[in-house]
Amino acid sequence: MNENKLKFSIDTERLWKLGPNFLQSKDGQNALASGSLKGEDRLFMALASSSLLNTTLFLPGKKIIQLGEQFEDAYLLLSGEIQIVQNDKSYKLGAGSVIGLSEGMVGLPSKFSATALTSVQVKMIPFHRVDTVIKVLPPELRAILVTIIKRNLAA
Repeated sequence: MNENKLKFSIDTERLWKLGPNFLQSKDGQNALASGSLKGEDRLFMALASSSLLNTTLFLPGKKIIQLGEQFEDAYLLLSGEIQIVQNDKSYKLGAGSVIGLSEGMVGLPSKFSATALTSVQVKMIPFHRVDTVIKVLPPELRAILVTIIKRNLAA
């Protein structure tokens, strides 16, 4: 099996120093003005500080999803590392990674297995809540979202 090092992770230590209300802080404003906050950093901070999403902990060795299972929730990794196994490839994901969002939004089964390598803290994005929001969108916008998601899954 081909195993890679950490494939994706963001610098959570730097981001947590800015605080959950980083947009109102001087340091946060400076980081935005300087361009040092990327889109994934801003998305991470917004989701990580959301009181609408539940936080849970997976212990090392916990199977998060198996190949072929349906996602009931998507997961934003706040800390820790997970191992993804897909076909003959294996790689690690760290903080800031999101798993299952695209597949779950279009009802596709998982094309990979995911296991916690360390203690992993995640924010859970339940699809029953996502479905409620998606259903009230105009049909054209829903179609655009589905097209974008399917393109991302094909890549």
